[in-house]
Amino acid sequence: MITIGEPKIKRNGKLTRLSCEIEINNEIKTLWLDVDNKYGGYLVKDRSDAFLIAMLPVAMRNNKDIVCLSPVSEELLHNIRVHLIPTLSKYGKGFYKTRIQAEVKRKPVHNAGAVGTGMSRGIDSMHVLNEYLDCDYPGMRVSHLMINDVGAFDIAGYNEGGRDNQKIKRECIKESIELADELDLPYIITSSNLSEEFSPKYGYDHIYCNMFPVFALQKLFKIFYYGSSGFDYSQFSLEECDRHECGNYELLLDYVLSTSELKIIPEGGEKTFFEKVQDILHYAPAQKHLHVCITDSKNCGKCTKCMRTMLAIDSLDRLDYFSQVFDTEYYYKNKARYMAYLEKACAGGNKQLMPVREQFDKRKMLTESLPEVYKDGLILPEKINTSSLIIKNLNDSSILMKKLSTDEFSAVGCAKIMTAILALESGNTQMDIELPFGVIEHTNVATLYDLINILMITQNNSVANIIAEAVGGSVEDFVSMMNKKMYILGAEHTKFVSPTGFEVGNITTAEDTCKLVEYALNNQHFCQIFRNKSYIINRDGMQMRVSTLNPLLRERSKIYLDNCLGVKYGVRGNLSNVVTVFEHQGNIYLVILLGVKEGKGTQNRFIDTYNFVQSIVSSK
Repeated sequence: MITIGEPKIKRNGKLTRLSCEIEINNEIKTLWLDVDNKYGGYLVKDRSDAFLIAMLPVAMRNNKDIVCLSPVSEELLHNIRVHLIPTLSKYGKGFYKTRIQAEVKRKPVHNAGAVGTGMSRGIDSMHVLNEYLDCDYPGMRVSHLMINDVGAFDIAGYNEGGRDNQKIKRECIKESIELADELDLPYIITSSNLSEEFSPKYGYDHIYCNMFPVFALQKLFKIFYYGSSGFDYSQFSLEECDRHECGNYELLLDYVLSTSELKIIPEGGEKTFFEKVQDILHYAPAQKHLHVCITDSKNCGKCTKCMRTMLAIDSLDRLDYFSQVFDTEYYYKNKARYMAYLEKACAGGNKQLMPVREQFDKRKMLTESLPEVYKDGLILPEKINTSSLIIKNLNDSSILMKKLSTDEFSAVGCAKIMTAILALESGNTQMDIELPFGVIEHTNVATLYDLINILMITQNNSVANIIAEAVGGSVEDFVSMMNKKMYILGAEHTKFVSPTGFEVGNITTAEDTCKLVEYALNNQHFCQIFRNKSYIINRDGMQMRVSTLNPLLRERSKIYLDNCLGVKYGVRGNLSNVVTVFEHQGNIYLVILLGVKEGKGTQNRFIDTYNFVQSIVSSK
């Protein structure tokens, strides 16, 4: 028998504690939950709802009945008695059909209308933020974050190998607070002795544990999003439910725990783990704060959760976007080990990772597959490292070759072309601009025209930002100009977040890049700058020369392109982009390559460009 006593509330310094005595086998322990005094007034003491939820899996796993000395909300008690316990005990042999003795409380708990979610910073909780911080339904937007200490930090991984799980807990909570502050959202930190004193199986019963503080604060919440556990609704199963984590029957749990005043919503349940990873690829808070590790406060890169997440992100060509939270260098050096883990997991029937392997296979096909469009008579290069491309004859606007031209890739290279053309169109190319120390050797002043030339010849990100401030007044305003121009050009799938194109969130497609370059080539000043292999800055009687290092433009290079009218490229992580314009037999050709796969020390961007140009030059 488990007897749940009457809840009590007591303030202690900066914290308010909700507690009650729990008697199990004639032994009395106190179960408590602490919150900041700011939220103490939202704690509920006139009913046992929160404590019943916390103790229910303990009772069912240990063949215990429950007696509540305080009432339980009518809907909740009905749902647990009529739906949950009979169902779980029917399909889970290890679940006892617990009987609950409690008075019914018919009066609902009125709340403050808050919409909450837990903030563990994992894939699921990041997905909730991405979907519901600014959704189409104002009354369902997340208004509060909960940072709960109810057992997650007591799982085996945080205690193994001499790890200090208390230190890990403090560091994790600190970063969750930083994220809440960045999002300008109020946060509620709860702590409890639930795990320490009553030892629920958190890995199996995490929903019960995390609903304990939610129902303790029923006066606050009208909606609470519980990030689905990586399973979509197709994985709903009650078979052997005692032996599997409760995420398998989350649909049932969320229904049972919802009342007319407090709705528990399983966010993301319609999507798989892989689909949710896809959704948060471009979500800046995730790129900065994502934490999936089950062994440390920083992502270790070696535990199962870290490995599956890194593999999923890498399969989508976006791992470098998450370099702030993962050791991407270690991953690339040990990629064979990660891939071996992936194969073994899929061979064992791991449904979460099967889409990841399929995506890797698809990526391999991207670079090995033939273009969807290519002109008769072209001889394709033996190997293509490029994922997306367009080759166009600008004289007659015919497409010679096209491959996945609407797929999105990083906008490195493309963004600097946009930066250059906007600067040229400003009409102030001869104005002097003061430079930070070291941007250009021997001078701290240059004209805007000087900087445009440097930008196009080199990969200098500092120059791009200096141009943006000079032309737009601020980098932010200049980026708005960039996006407005792309909209005018009909480039609907491009988004710039910086003038460099290097930062996360700069996205474009081959078709959009084609529209931009064709527009830029109508500007004779741009055409002149684009074809420059070097440029001399004259300042105060001194000359400073800037020269290209691009092997396509250097005459002694084995892949030198004669009659080239300009090349602009960019590299981000293991992918690169190249824009090339060249002349052949009176025709002007535009070659755009995006998502070129690079290895350590490779220059596939230039090799692919050279090979494609040779295909055109040698065609009949």
